[in-house]
Amino acid sequence: MPDLLMDRPAPGVCRLTVNRPEVRNAMSLAVQRELDRRLAEIAADDVIRAVIVAGAGSVAFSAGYDITELARWTPSEAADAAAERDELVWRFWSFPKPVVAAVDGTAHGAGTILAMCADIRVGDPRTRFAVTAARYGGANLTWLLDSVVGAGHARDLLMTSRAVDGAEAYRIGLLSRFVEEGGVSSAAVDAAAGVAALPPEGVREIKSLLQHGPGLDLRTRYDREIAAARTHSNPDQIAGLVAGLAGRHARRRPTGGTA
Repeated sequence: MPDLLMDRPAPGVCRLTVNRPEVRNAMSLAVQRELDRRLAEIAADDVIRAVIVAGAGSVAFSAGYDITELARWTPSEAADAAAERDELVWRFWSFPKPVVAAVDGTAHGAGTILAMCADIRVGDPRTRFAVTAARYGGANLTWLLDSVVGAGHARDLLMTSRAVDGAEAYRIGLLSRFVEEGGVSSAAVDAAAGVAALPPEGVREIKSLLQHGPGLDLRTRYDREIAAARTHSNPDQIAGLVAGLAGRHARRRPTGGTA
């Protein structure tokens, strides 16, 4: 059985599942490379409009990088792998299509990084996040987490490396959707299918505007949004939407005589 599975659980949706439950779906370098390769293929496939990233089983989304693999490397090999992984993470964050993370169980270290790079994160009461870099003198997600949960929560999570459960993760914004226990997989498919049903150009433009907006002044962000809307808006779709709204309004209009 391969360490990375791919299936299509809904029209326009591809799911990539890290299949290493025996090590809590720890990310080996080979798995991370395969994930990168699959995403490059998906980016060029117009049939696929949304991606789900998941971990096999319900114990862990991903417990982080594979520590057994790390222990085998020389310092030089570890440094080379870290530099490669830095680029792989950036490419994952830069992936142009919408990504849903099905965070079923634990997400620690690299697992949390992977989840935070997704656009929508789905979890349940068993979901558990931790950014563990401070425990060994490192730093992770300082460039991204504050835009997800705000500066105060980001400082707390990054400086203490404390773990948060699904309910707290949803309250502070680590999770986009919080579902009943055992419902993560189906809720992730529903979320991805909902995105995939929308016009893909507009969804991709929304993602790009959100990715590259921070740091720009509001007027520039506003102008970029207007330019994107003018480029990607489909007159036929707008006309259909207006006609549908008009039809609903006509059906609601009261009939009969006057009072």
